[in-house]
Amino acid sequence: MAKKPVVRDEIKQEKFKDRNLTMLSSLKRDKNTVHNAFKKLGPRSIQTSSWLDECLPNFLWAAIVVTALNRDIALDIFRQIVKRTMDHVEKRKELFVTHNYLALATAEEFDAMMSPVLESDALKDVMPALLLSEWLPDRDHWARHYKPLEDETSIDILMTAIGSTHGHQSQAATDMRWLKLLSLIFAQERMFFDKSFEEKIAEIAEYPNKGDMRSVRPMIRAMEMGIRTVEFGTENLAEHWLEDRPKLPAYDPEPFWKEMHAKTPCLVPSHFERANIGPKEAKQDFLEISRLVGAHFQHTIKTTQVDPRHEGAFGLVLYACHLALTSAITPTGTLTEGRVILRTILEVFITLHYLTVKDDPTIWLQYRKYGQGQTKLAFLKNVREEDIPRFIDMTELEGFANEDRWMEFEDIELGHWANLNLRKMSEEVGLKDLYDKYYDWSSGYVHAQWASVRSTVYINCFNPLHRFHRIPGVMGSAMPSTLVDIAKILNRMLDDLNTLYPAFKPRLTWHKKIDEDARAGTEQSEQVEFADLVLGEQ
Repeated sequence: MAKKPVVRDEIKQEKFKDRNLTMLSSLKRDKNTVHNAFKKLGPRSIQTSSWLDECLPNFLWAAIVVTALNRDIALDIFRQIVKRTMDHVEKRKELFVTHNYLALATAEEFDAMMSPVLESDALKDVMPALLLSEWLPDRDHWARHYKPLEDETSIDILMTAIGSTHGHQSQAATDMRWLKLLSLIFAQERMFFDKSFEEKIAEIAEYPNKGDMRSVRPMIRAMEMGIRTVEFGTENLAEHWLEDRPKLPAYDPEPFWKEMHAKTPCLVPSHFERANIGPKEAKQDFLEISRLVGAHFQHTIKTTQVDPRHEGAFGLVLYACHLALTSAITPTGTLTEGRVILRTILEVFITLHYLTVKDDPTIWLQYRKYGQGQTKLAFLKNVREEDIPRFIDMTELEGFANEDRWMEFEDIELGHWANLNLRKMSEEVGLKDLYDKYYDWSSGYVHAQWASVRSTVYINCFNPLHRFHRIPGVMGSAMPSTLVDIAKILNRMLDDLNTLYPAFKPRLTWHKKIDEDARAGTEQSEQVEFADLVLGEQ
């Protein structure tokens, strides 16, 4: 049996289908709000925390360990920490492996708990990097054993540690989160389970050598999230503390991040892809299709009177051709303007397709008269103004407003010309799938929605100690091009033109080669990604 060819859309769908997300069809809507999946649980039902923002600063020593050492050695040190805590720390139930708890340990308790780290020759050159931070709750303990390094050296070590562990589902982060569980279960004895969980506890105790890691690792991460109230001191721990020992202070990691921001520079890429004009083949194809549409207009014209159907159909197609050509001969296809143009061409196509499907002389006239009324409105709003916008040619505007008949006879409709919004129009004529693909994201650029602003003007700082925050990027850097999508939509407009005024056979073809190359490249990258995934699992 012949193997079914893998198309690009199927590859994309395959790549993202395993995302643990609630699909739109399952989310509840209340008027104009689509509620998130947890809304039904009620207010204040869930407390969230961030691995990067809150947990990593409090577990920085472990991040250095898993980054600096071979994994087997790092895990062995983690086990030894728990064992020595159990064997040599009398008040072990009151302590924990995070910096805020270690700050409350006596010198003897700290040295006993952390002896596997302190005794490691392989760590003696990297652990002093902790002293870069004045915020570190247990800094005094580390300062008893290490001398500060040069700031640049410490910065490099901390950047590597956080950069390698900031992903909360990464292997390194999972190993760190496992240590928390191991310590809380066996050293602090703060977690209790019935017999039905014996197998799960054994999988934690013998990690990573027991059980299927595809289920053990997610279990570890889920359980670690559940114990953060202990780590941050938001749980009532009064009964677990002796009266002569200090209570766990309020935990606030934000000063650490502010300190790191002050002490280290932003890192920005030195090279970036600049926006360039589209392929020469695209420009030639758009230019040629525009010429052929113009010629077909001349071949199909039947009257020099006002003809809403003929002029409207060809006008919409040629308008889209003009925008497409503008994107091809300038860098706009890979800039913000390209998204605005794509959004406009989508609306042009939905409008044309709606008119084509209805194909009613009254509706064609309605579309035209609405445009005349909007021209009259613009003219009247500016006719008495002294400071007229420079882009408006009032003579041209007046001529257009009076072109079909004297504007005094024209009504001005303030709603939509078809009494429908674009989504409703697309639904009526079977284009909702196309609307869903292109409208939401491209419209964000038209309306300056936050995600579009963020996409356009910000890049991520590469410094892990800055939490990869957003900084202004270099203007003119390239985004993925819109030209292939424009070509696909324009071809569907040409299908409509052929329906209205047969026979128009030419179509854009330049983008098909790009699609084929992209398909081959995507398939290759998917194979590499799958291989990396398998190797990572092993």
